[in-house]
Amino acid sequence: GLALDVPVTSEWLAGACPDLEAHPAEGGLSLRGRITKSGDDYLLIGHLGGALEASCGRCLEPALVPVDVDLTITFVPADEDDEEVADDEDVVGFAGNEITLDDELLDEILLALPLQVLCQDSCRGLCPVCGGNRNAVACDCEAQQRQAQAQFATLGKLKI
Repeated sequence: GLALDVPVTSEWLAGACPDLEAHPAEGGLSLRGRITKSGDDYLLIGHLGGALEASCGRCLEPALVPVDVDLTITFVPADEDDEEVADDEDVVGFAGNEITLDDELLDEILLALPLQVLCQDSCRGLCPVCGGNRNAVACDCEAQQRQAQAQFATLGKLKI
């Protein structure tokens, strides 16, 4: 078999999915495994591990997303019209003499990302009034805004 150690770079990730607002974290992200031949088919057994860095969905600070995925994919020689290959998610067809891992790698990365990335479960987010990070500084803007609205509420009752 052929041993694999494929690093996932920021450039590759940006090219493969330009709308993804994440990049490999400082420790990196890589696919390690082995491809072995079995008849005409090739079997990839590997592990995608590391971390991605993305913006927190609440406070916009950097957040780490761990990626820890085991992969088992069978690559089979196939035509583009081969329906049998298209129906099985663990079987991927390839044409010619080259197997490309890009699509499978991108699928696993996208599946590893949560719908909302958070820096921590208890993230308090940004203040809707002043925009400050409520994790870093206590903010009473909303209370002040409610108090100001209450003071002017009597003006709303005036008839002119």
